[in-house]
Amino acid sequence: MSPARVSLSGPLLVVLAAAAAAVVNEAVRFSAERTQAHQWALAAAGNGFDRQALHSALGTIDTTGIVRFVAFVAVLHTHRRWVRAGHANAMSRSDIGLGWLRALPGGRGAVGIYGVWLLSVVAALYISFVSDSNPQTPDDYETAANIDAGFSLVRIILAVLLSAFTVQLTLGLNNLLATPSTVEVADLPAEPQAVGEE
Repeated sequence: MSPARVSLSGPLLVVLAAAAAAVVNEAVRFSAERTQAHQWALAAAGNGFDRQALHSALGTIDTTGIVRFVAFVAVLHTHRRWVRAGHANAMSRSDIGLGWLRALPGGRGAVGIYGVWLLSVVAALYISFVSDSNPQTPDDYETAANIDAGFSLVRIILAVLLSAFTVQLTLGLNNLLATPSTVEVADLPAEPQAVGEE
């Protein structure tokens, strides 16, 4: 590795770890929301419901709500760190530069998914506010639980896609850096000659 470059392996692994934590948390929350929805559906049908199962699901939802925000911030922070490492490596080659992220396959997808992930926390707050604004019947609670379960699935998909794009871009940048530079010394602009030099 060139002395001017940094390893992308460390930042990549941290991104994957943060994304994996987000996926696990959302999977646990999805299961809890589906349990809650099922219990409220039983209550709405007049078949009775398991209060202990409902209470356990609500406790899990509260816990995963806290972890959801932590995982959200962790993914943002680690991905930015990975991007900075990629920029540092790309800038070590005059024929690559800062345009590598959008130029490589998967780059535009990664930028788009990152933007959606950034907005997902706002969407989570909005969905929570709307669905929990004034539930009055078991059907209302069931609907709210199903909406949040669906949102958990969306966040799982986003985390998996962001991880896949990050891996693809890391491999692509490393392969690009391993190829010979397309800029020859003869192509570089000549340095201006100082006054008095011959």
